[in-house]
Amino acid sequence: MPILRSSSFFGLTAVGDCSPLNRVWFGRVTRPFALPQLGHLYLVFPGATAVSCNNVLLQPHQYTWLAQVEEPVVLSGTAVRLEPTLVLLLSPGFALEMARFLGIPPGLNQLLHNVPLPQGDELSHLLADLVRACTPPENLAVVEELLLEVVGELIRLLRLRQQALVALAPRKQSTVADLLPRLLQARQLVEARFLDDLQVSDVATAVSLSEFHFSRLFKAAFGESLYQFVKRLRLDEARRRLLDEAVGVTELSLAVGYSSLSSFIHVFRRRFGLSPAQYRDWLKSEQE
Repeated sequence: MPILRSSSFFGLTAVGDCSPLNRVWFGRVTRPFALPQLGHLYLVFPGATAVSCNNVLLQPHQYTWLAQVEEPVVLSGTAVRLEPTLVLLLSPGFALEMARFLGIPPGLNQLLHNVPLPQGDELSHLLADLVRACTPPENLAVVEELLLEVVGELIRLLRLRQQALVALAPRKQSTVADLLPRLLQARQLVEARFLDDLQVSDVATAVSLSEFHFSRLFKAAFGESLYQFVKRLRLDEARRRLLDEAVGVTELSLAVGYSSLSSFIHVFRRRFGLSPAQYRDWLKSEQE
């Protein structure tokens, strides 16, 4: 898994210059340059300064997915003092072939192409970990491991898109083509901000749908209401935070949006079969 420097990245202009495997580029965008057209899929993750991707501005709290493109994609910096940007080049043979094996239509990777997405979801957490692994001194073993996790997450997202597409199939094709990207963007927004005080109306407005229409479509596409989705994400987050023994259960319940400790313990037990304290004890026993 080569970590390409700026100078070597500029040299990748033909198919023969790049292996069919995945690569990582990590550096400062000091001048506009075109991403190499090698048939790869790209993930662009800006650092602490914004970058522009084909005139689509990516703020530091955003990232974007680029499907296979036939025209050049130009990346450019937007500030004098630039922080490193991560560009992940994924070989279609590595990700999409696996998706095809699972029966996932390859065209689904075009959805949300070059759309600024809020950081905070699982994929962006993995990309942030990649940034840390690529920062000198690089940890190539960790980069390799994280890359596999990124591909696994992308395949999960493609499968989610497929399931939503099947669920919406009874509707007109033109309607689905308009609604599915918006619903996926709404779901990604919630994944990034599920600890905030999000209202259904906020998410619906963000994707230009009425609250009533959005609520029905979201449940139809993903098999759960927005409330159920947020509740599941918060409980999963609580379970992860139980690994930190310094965090008390009361503090944890407040952190994941429960003002009532008894209510939190009840829903946690219902989801995982143990109370938070019992679950933490179980984690300790597993580590011994």
